[in-house]
Amino acid sequence: MKFGEHLTAHMTPEWSSQYIEYEYMKELLEQALAEAPVMVNNGDNRLRKQFFREVDVSFFQYCEKQATKISTFFAEKLAEKAHIDLEPFHTSTKVTELIRDIESIFTDSFESGNRAEAMKRLRVPPLDEKKTPMVAFRFGLFVGMLCLLLPALFAFATQLNRSQSNKPLAWREALLLYRSTFLIIIQIIFAGINIYGWSSSGVNHILIFEIDPRHHLTYQRILEIGTALFVLWFLSFIGFILASYFDHYPFIQPLILVVVLILFVINPIPIFYREARYWFLRKLARVFSSPFHPVGFTDFWLGDQLTSLELVFYDLESFFCFYISNRAWWSTDLTSPATNQGTFCTGWSEILLQTILLMLPSWFRFAQCIRRYRDTKHAFPHLVNAGKYASGFFVVITNSLRRATIKKYAHKETANPFLFLWIIVSIIGTVYKLTWDLKMDWGFFDKKAGTNKYLREQLVYSSKIYYYVAIVENILFRFAWTINIFIHFHEYSAEYADLIGFCFGIVEIFRRFIWNFFRLENEHLNNCGQFRAVRDISISPMSTGIDYGLIDYKLRKQPGIRARNRIVPKETIIEEDNTSITDVSTRDEIDNDPKPFAHDLIPMHNNTIVDDVNKIDKQLKDISSADLHSLIPQDESDLSNGIVKV
Repeated sequence: MKFGEHLTAHMTPEWSSQYIEYEYMKELLEQALAEAPVMVNNGDNRLRKQFFREVDVSFFQYCEKQATKISTFFAEKLAEKAHIDLEPFHTSTKVTELIRDIESIFTDSFESGNRAEAMKRLRVPPLDEKKTPMVAFRFGLFVGMLCLLLPALFAFATQLNRSQSNKPLAWREALLLYRSTFLIIIQIIFAGINIYGWSSSGVNHILIFEIDPRHHLTYQRILEIGTALFVLWFLSFIGFILASYFDHYPFIQPLILVVVLILFVINPIPIFYREARYWFLRKLARVFSSPFHPVGFTDFWLGDQLTSLELVFYDLESFFCFYISNRAWWSTDLTSPATNQGTFCTGWSEILLQTILLMLPSWFRFAQCIRRYRDTKHAFPHLVNAGKYASGFFVVITNSLRRATIKKYAHKETANPFLFLWIIVSIIGTVYKLTWDLKMDWGFFDKKAGTNKYLREQLVYSSKIYYYVAIVENILFRFAWTINIFIHFHEYSAEYADLIGFCFGIVEIFRRFIWNFFRLENEHLNNCGQFRAVRDISISPMSTGIDYGLIDYKLRKQPGIRARNRIVPKETIIEEDNTSITDVSTRDEIDNDPKPFAHDLIPMHNNTIVDDVNKIDKQLKDISSADLHSLIPQDESDLSNGIVKV
């Protein structure tokens, strides 16, 4: 592996600003070689030497800045050793003793002295993505089924487009009844891919979303859920086509699918990840009741996801009107028109209900912003953000008025005043939202971006190309609504309005999927800047140091461990006080008797770091890059014993 790749693979995202910008230094040298004067005759040699002398000066000035940055970093670490590690709050064992006492009380009170079972309930598991074979098998099984169902659906749709009685298939009704569930399921799958991207890049989504680490779902399990629901969706659609072909109650199929999805979410039986499902329902309830309680990141992030599902809210009206007011759905007569006769299913009342449903997602976020302003008294960004969602109200209202008056101005579309009002309001709202996406949600166009032009100073993901592509994608998809202007002036396109709306819904879901990566990245970096990036558990892509939780688990599985010098083959632990090696087993049965924990076996840092703190502090002020090497511990024994050579 090349040095640059090795450095990138072992980089800690939270310390990215302290690393040598190796790739940028390579770019400087490559650019210098590309711009060097070409030697045509001997007279050009002087110019070439002069050019490289200037390159040397600028390049080594840059190297000196990098060396100074590293020297400062190590000086701060040495100062931390001198000032922090000797303080009582660091050397005191009172917290450890309290933890041990609480563990003992919990063991005696709730597990009848069974320490192994007590620790299984108390311990927060590591956040590394454990690959469960059965989950991977089921996920692969569902993907394989989808590979068969997709061409099967296409074949049935093309060959069975008319029933045995020569009646046409009700495609428009099928689209309206199935597209919402499709969008919800595809967003679940995208969420699984999001989690995979966050986990592999070191973005601590567990902390950001305040998820219980004991019950969080890995990306594999979410993808398993999404693909399983997709299998049900395809089976239901194929069942609809077959039922239509045989004239046997086809519209019961989408209704059964919706009922199954609802039962899956609210199922009280402790199966199918009940803790995770109920956590989601609680968060969803908080979104629906936004003004009445404080708002956290998870609440407004989930609210943002709902704004990308506006089409689902819009289809609620047609779904309920179809099954409640339209008696024809129970009939086998597929040629009967879907005429809804309910109060809110025709005319202006229908448009009013659709408008209210379309405004609900924006209302949730608007109410959250107002609540955050009430709690923090910060007009910026909360009131400004509320204005962004308020602009969505005007877009929905003007668009509804435009649709309601299409027939009135059918003879002359350009005479419709609501058309131009809708276009103006939509442009303002789109620019508003786009600016907020790039500047506030993603943190781009930072003045301190340095070499990350148009981005921000710190980046988590491996390539800048991802960021620039995301910016272009977000701009294009934000303005996708302009296609509706073309549809307005072409009557033949109106026949495909429902299908085009479905395509808009997919585009918006995909835009939100990309948005999620950079929104969580920005939140993670903000957490790092405020020293709350982790919750005492490591989520780094590359594990470093000693995994105390793993050692604890392995030690408890070895029967009869009583003392810290017990030697059992297979695993090694380097102790910090005397550099002795203790071996522990990894495969023995769990002993229910009380055993020491990892933090008992591995002692606190030695308190003899320096003899004279003031002397160290004085010399740290005069430290230089040339003297740095002499201050760094020379071997592991020096490091473990806290010896600093001054």
